[in-house]
Amino acid sequence: MNREEIKQKLGSVENYSQYIRVNEQHPLELYLGKNEKGFCTLRFNGDFQPVKILGSGLLEIKQVKTTKYYSLMFCYTSNENLSLFFNFCEDIITQTENHQGNDGYQEIINRYSQWKRMFYGGIKILNENEAIGLIGELLFLGEYAFPHYGRTVGLNGWSGPEPTHKDFSYENSWFEIKSKNSSKDSVSISSIEQLDSEADGHLVVYTLEKMSPSFSGITLNKLVLDISTRLEFDADKDVFASKLNQVGYSYNEIYDNYMYNLVSCDSFAVSKSFPRIKQSMLPLGVTKVHYDLLLSMIEKYKEKI
Repeated sequence: MNREEIKQKLGSVENYSQYIRVNEQHPLELYLGKNEKGFCTLRFNGDFQPVKILGSGLLEIKQVKTTKYYSLMFCYTSNENLSLFFNFCEDIITQTENHQGNDGYQEIINRYSQWKRMFYGGIKILNENEAIGLIGELLFLGEYAFPHYGRTVGLNGWSGPEPTHKDFSYENSWFEIKSKNSSKDSVSISSIEQLDSEADGHLVVYTLEKMSPSFSGITLNKLVLDISTRLEFDADKDVFASKLNQVGYSYNEIYDNYMYNLVSCDSFAVSKSFPRIKQSMLPLGVTKVHYDLLLSMIEKYKEKI
Protein backbone atom coordinates (compact mmCIF):
# COMPACT_ATOMS: atom_id res chain seq x y z
CA MET A 1 0.00 0.00 0.00
CA ASN A 2 1.51 3.33 -1.06
CA ARG A 3 1.06 6.78 0.40
CA GLU A 4 -1.66 7.82 -2.05
CA GLU A 5 -3.71 4.70 -1.25
CA ILE A 6 -3.32 5.41 2.47
CA LYS A 7 -4.50 8.99 1.94
CA GLN A 8 -7.55 7.76 0.01
CA LYS A 9 -8.43 5.13 2.58
CA LEU A 10 -8.22 7.61 5.44
CA GLY A 11 -10.30 10.07 3.40
CA SER A 12 -13.03 7.47 2.98
CA VAL A 13 -13.52 7.23 6.77
CA GLU A 14 -16.41 9.55 7.62
CA ASN A 15 -17.07 8.80 11.29
CA TYR A 16 -15.04 9.10 14.46
CA SER A 17 -13.89 5.80 16.01
CA GLN A 18 -14.20 4.13 12.61
CA TYR A 19 -11.45 1.93 11.15
CA ILE A 20 -10.89 0.05 7.88
CA ARG A 21 -8.54 -2.89 7.65
CA VAL A 22 -5.47 -2.13 5.55
CA ASN A 23 -5.53 -5.43 3.68
CA GLU A 24 -7.18 -8.76 4.39
CA GLN A 25 -4.05 -10.52 3.12
CA HIS A 26 -1.71 -8.63 5.43
CA PRO A 27 -0.42 -10.96 8.20
CA LEU A 28 -1.13 -8.37 10.92
CA GLU A 29 -4.44 -6.79 11.85
CA LEU A 30 -3.64 -3.23 10.82
CA TYR A 31 -6.37 -0.63 10.40
CA LEU A 32 -6.59 2.96 9.18
CA GLY A 33 -9.22 5.31 10.49
CA LYS A 34 -10.07 8.07 12.94
CA ASN A 35 -10.01 7.92 16.71
CA GLU A 36 -12.67 9.31 19.04
CA LYS A 37 -11.30 12.86 18.51
CA GLY A 38 -11.25 12.56 14.71
CA PHE A 39 -7.45 12.27 14.44
CA CYS A 40 -6.03 10.10 11.65
CA THR A 41 -4.94 6.83 13.25
CA LEU A 42 -3.01 3.66 12.44
CA ARG A 43 -4.31 0.86 14.65
CA PHE A 44 -2.89 -2.58 15.39
CA ASN A 45 -5.01 -5.25 17.09
CA GLY A 46 -3.31 -8.30 18.55
CA ASP A 47 -2.46 -10.53 21.46
CA PHE A 48 0.47 -8.76 23.13
CA GLN A 49 1.69 -7.46 26.45
CA PRO A 50 1.97 -3.65 26.21
CA VAL A 51 5.17 -1.86 27.16
CA LYS A 52 5.53 1.86 27.78
CA ILE A 53 5.92 3.81 24.54
CA LEU A 54 6.42 7.56 24.46
CA GLY A 55 4.63 9.63 21.86
CA SER A 56 5.34 13.23 20.89
CA GLY A 57 3.59 16.50 20.27
CA LEU A 58 2.44 15.30 16.85
CA LEU A 59 1.92 11.59 17.43
CA GLU A 60 -0.19 10.43 20.36
CA ILE A 61 0.13 6.76 21.27
CA LYS A 62 -2.62 4.82 23.00
CA GLN A 63 -2.74 1.21 24.14
CA VAL A 64 -6.12 -0.14 25.20
CA LYS A 65 -7.49 -3.54 26.16
CA THR A 66 -10.79 -4.84 24.82
CA THR A 67 -12.53 -8.11 25.70
CA LYS A 68 -10.79 -9.89 22.81
CA TYR A 69 -7.45 -8.21 22.20
CA TYR A 70 -5.13 -5.28 22.85
CA SER A 71 -5.00 -2.30 20.50
CA LEU A 72 -1.98 -0.13 19.77
CA MET A 73 -2.97 3.19 18.16
CA PHE A 74 -0.79 5.86 16.58
CA CYS A 75 -2.89 9.04 16.39
CA TYR A 76 -1.64 12.02 14.38
CA THR A 77 -2.76 15.17 16.20
CA SER A 78 -2.16 17.84 13.54
CA ASN A 79 -3.77 18.92 10.28
CA GLU A 80 -0.36 19.98 8.91
CA ASN A 81 2.41 17.83 7.40
CA LEU A 82 0.00 14.92 6.95
CA SER A 83 2.41 13.43 4.42
CA LEU A 84 4.70 12.61 7.35
CA PHE A 85 1.97 10.44 8.86
CA PHE A 86 1.18 8.87 5.47
CA ASN A 87 4.89 7.99 5.06
CA PHE A 88 4.95 6.50 8.55
CA CYS A 89 1.88 4.34 7.85
CA GLU A 90 3.29 3.21 4.51
CA ASP A 91 6.54 2.17 6.16
CA ILE A 92 4.87 0.23 8.98
CA ILE A 93 2.51 -1.53 6.58
CA THR A 94 5.22 -2.36 4.03
CA GLN A 95 7.85 -3.49 6.51
CA THR A 96 5.46 -5.95 8.18
CA GLU A 97 4.02 -7.46 4.98
CA ASN A 98 6.18 -10.58 5.34
CA HIS A 99 5.87 -10.90 9.10
CA GLN A 100 5.82 -14.40 10.50
CA GLY A 101 5.09 -15.40 14.07
CA ASN A 102 3.08 -13.79 16.85
CA ASP A 103 5.16 -10.80 17.86
CA GLY A 104 3.94 -8.23 15.36
CA TYR A 105 3.71 -5.78 18.26
CA GLN A 106 7.47 -5.84 18.85
CA GLU A 107 8.20 -5.40 15.16
CA ILE A 108 5.92 -2.37 14.99
CA ILE A 109 7.35 -0.60 18.03
CA ASN A 110 10.90 -1.31 16.83
CA ARG A 111 9.98 0.35 13.55
CA TYR A 112 8.37 3.25 15.37
CA SER A 113 11.59 3.84 17.33
CA GLN A 114 13.26 4.67 14.02
CA TRP A 115 10.59 7.26 13.30
CA LYS A 116 9.88 8.89 16.64
CA ARG A 117 12.31 11.79 16.23
CA MET A 118 10.59 12.80 13.02
CA PHE A 119 7.48 13.75 14.96
CA TYR A 120 9.24 16.38 17.08
CA GLY A 121 8.50 19.34 14.81
CA GLY A 122 10.39 22.62 14.77
CA ILE A 123 9.51 26.15 13.73
CA LYS A 124 12.57 26.94 11.60
CA ILE A 125 12.38 26.43 7.85
CA LEU A 126 15.67 26.06 5.99
CA ASN A 127 15.95 28.23 2.91
CA GLU A 128 16.64 26.52 -0.40
CA ASN A 129 20.40 27.11 -0.26
CA GLU A 130 20.54 25.61 3.22
CA ALA A 131 18.40 22.67 2.10
CA ILE A 132 20.56 21.91 -0.94
CA GLY A 133 23.67 22.10 1.24
CA LEU A 134 22.23 19.57 3.66
CA ILE A 135 21.21 17.33 0.74
CA GLY A 136 24.84 17.16 -0.37
CA GLU A 137 26.06 16.21 3.09
CA LEU A 138 23.39 13.52 3.45
CA LEU A 139 24.20 12.11 0.01
CA PHE A 140 27.85 11.83 1.02
CA LEU A 141 26.91 10.29 4.35
CA GLY A 142 24.74 7.60 2.78
CA GLU A 143 26.68 6.90 -0.41
CA TYR A 144 30.29 7.19 0.78
CA ALA A 145 30.70 7.42 4.55
CA PHE A 146 28.42 4.47 5.45
CA PRO A 147 29.92 2.01 2.92
CA HIS A 148 33.53 2.98 3.68
CA TYR A 149 33.49 3.47 7.44
CA GLY A 150 30.33 1.77 8.68
CA ARG A 151 27.21 3.51 9.87
CA THR A 152 28.28 4.39 13.40
CA VAL A 153 31.75 5.67 12.51
CA GLY A 154 30.44 7.29 9.34
CA LEU A 155 27.78 9.17 11.27
CA ASN A 156 30.12 10.27 14.05
CA GLY A 157 32.58 11.61 11.49
CA TRP A 158 29.95 14.03 10.21
CA SER A 159 30.53 17.41 11.79
CA GLY A 160 28.82 19.64 9.23
CA PRO A 161 26.11 20.89 11.62
CA GLU A 162 28.67 21.46 14.39
CA PRO A 163 30.93 24.50 14.83
CA THR A 164 33.98 22.81 13.27
CA HIS A 165 35.64 23.63 9.98
CA LYS A 166 35.41 20.41 7.94
CA ASP A 167 32.15 18.61 7.09
CA PHE A 168 33.55 15.09 7.54
CA SER A 169 36.77 13.81 9.05
CA TYR A 170 38.04 10.24 9.48
CA GLU A 171 41.45 9.22 10.81
CA ASN A 172 43.94 11.28 8.76
CA SER A 173 41.59 12.48 6.05
CA TRP A 174 38.89 15.10 5.73
CA PHE A 175 36.10 15.95 3.28
CA GLU A 176 34.48 19.28 2.53
CA ILE A 177 31.10 18.89 0.81
CA LYS A 178 29.62 21.42 -1.59
CA SER A 179 26.32 21.33 -3.46
CA LYS A 180 25.59 23.50 -6.46
CA ASN A 181 22.87 24.04 -9.01
CA SER A 182 23.62 22.68 -12.48
CA SER A 183 23.58 26.23 -13.89
CA LYS A 184 26.57 27.29 -11.77
CA ASP A 185 30.21 26.66 -12.70
CA SER A 186 31.73 27.48 -9.32
CA VAL A 187 31.39 26.68 -5.63
CA SER A 188 31.61 29.11 -2.74
CA ILE A 189 34.14 28.68 0.04
CA SER A 190 32.58 30.53 2.94
CA SER A 191 35.59 30.48 5.25
CA ILE A 192 39.32 29.96 4.92
CA GLU A 193 39.22 27.06 7.35
CA GLN A 194 37.04 24.95 5.05
CA LEU A 195 40.02 24.08 2.81
CA ASP A 196 42.97 25.17 4.94
CA SER A 197 44.76 22.20 6.50
CA GLU A 198 48.24 20.75 6.74
CA ALA A 199 46.72 17.33 6.06
CA ASP A 200 45.58 16.43 2.55
CA GLY A 201 41.84 16.31 2.08
CA HIS A 202 39.04 16.22 -0.46
CA LEU A 203 36.57 18.69 -1.91
CA VAL A 204 33.43 16.81 -2.97
CA VAL A 205 30.99 18.65 -5.23
CA TYR A 206 27.42 17.50 -5.91
CA THR A 207 25.78 19.06 -8.96
CA LEU A 208 21.99 19.06 -8.72
CA GLU A 209 19.37 20.06 -11.27
CA LYS A 210 16.19 21.52 -9.86
CA MET A 211 13.05 19.72 -11.06
CA SER A 212 9.30 20.09 -10.62
CA PRO A 213 7.74 18.53 -7.48
CA SER A 214 6.12 15.87 -9.69
CA PHE A 215 9.54 14.50 -10.69
CA SER A 216 10.69 11.35 -8.91
CA GLY A 217 14.03 12.57 -7.67
CA ILE A 218 15.87 13.65 -4.54
CA THR A 219 14.27 15.62 -1.73
CA LEU A 220 15.57 16.49 1.69
CA ASN A 221 12.71 14.66 3.43
CA LYS A 222 13.35 11.46 1.45
CA LEU A 223 17.06 11.50 2.27
CA VAL A 224 16.45 12.02 5.97
CA LEU A 225 13.93 9.17 6.11
CA ASP A 226 16.21 6.88 4.11
CA ILE A 227 19.21 7.42 6.37
CA SER A 228 17.19 7.23 9.59
CA THR A 229 15.76 3.85 8.60
CA ARG A 230 19.24 2.53 7.74
CA LEU A 231 20.57 3.21 11.24
CA GLU A 232 20.39 0.09 13.38
CA PHE A 233 21.18 1.33 16.88
CA ASP A 234 19.12 3.69 19.03
CA ALA A 235 22.25 5.63 19.99
CA ASP A 236 23.01 6.30 16.31
CA LYS A 237 19.42 7.39 15.68
CA ASP A 238 19.68 9.85 18.56
CA VAL A 239 22.99 11.22 17.22
CA PHE A 240 21.48 11.65 13.76
CA ALA A 241 18.42 13.42 15.16
CA SER A 242 20.64 15.69 17.25
CA LYS A 243 22.75 16.67 14.23
CA LEU A 244 19.64 17.43 12.19
CA ASN A 245 18.34 19.54 15.05
CA GLN A 246 21.62 21.48 15.16
CA VAL A 247 21.36 22.38 11.49
CA GLY A 248 17.72 23.43 11.97
CA TYR A 249 15.95 20.61 10.15
CA SER A 250 12.64 19.09 11.14
CA TYR A 251 10.19 17.40 8.80
CA ASN A 252 8.10 19.81 6.78
CA GLU A 253 6.15 19.33 3.55
CA ILE A 254 7.75 22.45 2.08
CA TYR A 255 10.94 20.47 1.49
CA ASP A 256 9.05 18.18 -0.91
CA ASN A 257 8.90 21.16 -3.28
CA TYR A 258 12.70 21.22 -3.43
CA MET A 259 13.05 18.36 -5.92
CA TYR A 260 16.39 17.59 -7.56
CA ASN A 261 18.01 15.30 -10.08
CA LEU A 262 21.60 14.33 -9.26
CA VAL A 263 23.68 15.32 -12.30
CA SER A 264 27.14 14.44 -11.02
CA CYS A 265 29.41 13.98 -8.03
CA ASP A 266 33.03 15.07 -8.41
CA SER A 267 35.87 14.84 -5.94
CA PHE A 268 39.00 16.97 -6.00
CA ALA A 269 42.22 16.19 -4.14
CA VAL A 270 43.11 19.11 -1.88
CA SER A 271 46.88 18.93 -1.48
CA LYS A 272 49.70 21.48 -1.28
CA SER A 273 49.34 22.67 -4.88
CA PHE A 274 45.54 23.01 -4.79
CA PRO A 275 44.41 26.63 -5.42
CA ARG A 276 43.03 27.94 -2.15
CA ILE A 277 43.49 30.78 0.28
CA LYS A 278 45.22 29.83 3.50
CA GLN A 279 45.41 31.61 6.80
CA SER A 280 49.14 32.16 6.37
CA MET A 281 48.50 34.22 3.20
CA LEU A 282 46.33 36.84 4.89
CA PRO A 283 47.66 40.30 5.63
CA LEU A 284 47.69 41.34 9.26
CA GLY A 285 44.22 42.47 10.28
CA VAL A 286 42.24 40.36 7.77
CA THR A 287 40.18 37.82 9.69
CA LYS A 288 37.53 36.54 7.28
CA VAL A 289 37.58 35.73 3.56
CA HIS A 290 34.84 34.33 1.29
CA TYR A 291 35.83 33.21 -2.22
CA ASP A 292 34.58 31.15 -5.16
CA LEU A 293 36.38 28.29 -6.91
CA LEU A 294 35.92 27.96 -10.69
CA LEU A 295 35.55 24.22 -11.22
CA SER A 296 36.84 24.28 -14.80
CA MET A 297 40.17 25.53 -13.47
CA ILE A 298 40.68 22.69 -11.00
CA GLU A 299 39.94 19.79 -13.37
CA LYS A 300 43.46 18.40 -12.98
CA TYR A 301 42.78 17.75 -9.28
CA LYS A 302 39.85 15.42 -9.99
CA GLU A 303 40.11 12.05 -8.32
CA LYS A 304 38.18 8.90 -7.57
CA ILE A 305 37.38 8.30 -3.92
